[in-house]
Amino acid sequence: AAEDALKESEKKYRLIFENSPLGIFHFDQNGMITHCNEKFLEIIAASRKDIIGFNMATSIRDEKMKDAVRTVLSGKPGHYENVYHSVISGKVTPIKAEYSPNISEEGELLGGIGIFEDITRRKEAEDAWKLDEYRLQTLLELNQMTDRSMQEIIDFAREEAVLLTRSKLGYIAFVNDVETILTMHSWSENAMQECKIRDKPKVYTLKSTGLWGEALRQRKPIITNDYNAPNPLKRGYPKDHVKLTRHMNIPVFDGKRIVVVAGVGNKEEEYDESDVRQLTLLMEGMWRIIQRKRSEEALQKYADELSKVNMELEKANKELKSLDVMKDEFLSNISHELKTPLVSIKGYGELISEETLGALNEQQKKAVGVVLRNSERLRRLIESLLFISGIESKTLQYQFEKVQMAEIIDDVANDMDLPIKEKCLKTKRYVPEDLPLINGDKTKLSDMLTNLIDNAIKFTPSGGMIKLKAYEEEKHLHIEVEDTGIGIPQELIPNLFQRFYQIDASIKRKYGGTGVGLYICKSIVVAHNGDIWIESE
Repeated sequence: AAEDALKESEKKYRLIFENSPLGIFHFDQNGMITHCNEKFLEIIAASRKDIIGFNMATSIRDEKMKDAVRTVLSGKPGHYENVYHSVISGKVTPIKAEYSPNISEEGELLGGIGIFEDITRRKEAEDAWKLDEYRLQTLLELNQMTDRSMQEIIDFAREEAVLLTRSKLGYIAFVNDVETILTMHSWSENAMQECKIRDKPKVYTLKSTGLWGEALRQRKPIITNDYNAPNPLKRGYPKDHVKLTRHMNIPVFDGKRIVVVAGVGNKEEEYDESDVRQLTLLMEGMWRIIQRKRSEEALQKYADELSKVNMELEKANKELKSLDVMKDEFLSNISHELKTPLVSIKGYGELISEETLGALNEQQKKAVGVVLRNSERLRRLIESLLFISGIESKTLQYQFEKVQMAEIIDDVANDMDLPIKEKCLKTKRYVPEDLPLINGDKTKLSDMLTNLIDNAIKFTPSGGMIKLKAYEEEKHLHIEVEDTGIGIPQELIPNLFQRFYQIDASIKRKYGGTGVGLYICKSIVVAHNGDIWIESE
């Protein structure tokens, strides 16, 4: 019975030994491994023939592990917890090891038992927790930097981004309002030490950027874990540039607009979504601090100025209000006064042109044609002034109804046919007849298109082309007026919808105009819940 009980006990022990989630091994009084389970072999990535006979007391390189084994061989329990480098396979594994001495009933030391636990996941969880804790600490410190300069805030965020993602380098670039130009604010200190380029460029157009511009182009984080792999988007390195092995960058949004592109590089492990999250949260925090600081500085500056010139400002405000009222009244009155005789001039001009009052010779017809063209030009100018006056006085009314945009485009294009032909311009229309009806003010939409086509005619040299396009886009109609004119400098485009804005005096002298056409166009488009923008080279 005792023998049977012993066999049953050994069977149970073997079952536990072989199926344990922990690595278990036996070694003799000299430290020589005599037996182990499969889990132990898996943890240290070794075969049974390599491990049986391996001396734990002499062959291990890790001194702390050796100390734990020697402690057991002296008859006391031993403990080890660290990253273990297997001398057999070279595998590096975070482990927790417990050693117990194996002592016979007579008190003789027979060797020891070791139990290995792979704590990789636990270490990863601890590292992630520590990283999150460090990130929270960093964000807290960032939020307390409102008394620091803008340069200090940005430099702090950049260097912390490198640390949080365990990278070797980092950079921050700011994006212009129309998302076409990136201005490199700074590289991290490590990158600046490695980079040997003199006179590094700071301004990059999006068109000229390679792979690192994808975060702006695609409007999302971009991870490149093998930067040396061929990629059609790569443009190559300038001489003496820092070499990249891995790269990740993210866009920072302010509403729908990208304001910052931040990047890091050369992490030893691959970048992942955790790195994206760390970098995004940090840079969003930085941008909020920058915006808050800008607002506080602007408010403080305003408050300081207000306290100094309060009386003068109050007086100036009263005068300005009085002048604004006078200006609006003057615009409204003079526009109406001009419109009344203009109707008569245009009416009689048309009667003369149609030869209702008698036949005309060629020279007279040309003269009447000049009168009619300039009357129409003056009419549009007066209508523009009345429109602006209506906006300022908040009396402008819209008559919304179901309208067909294709008809409006055709009518306006036909009305503008004469000045187009006089300038020898070509036109093309891509306007389907079956466009969906929209809720709009037909007159205002006609005015808007007239202004746009008039601009195209004005700034396109003889022999050029004007194209009109319209197509359905999701729940909107997309309308394009395209020309082959002189183009507009990119940095001036955001100003063009301002009232009375002219690019420069020479343009105004050469082409004429008051600078209100695009302001009126935008007002009409916004009133129709739409967007208007300019794309030009």
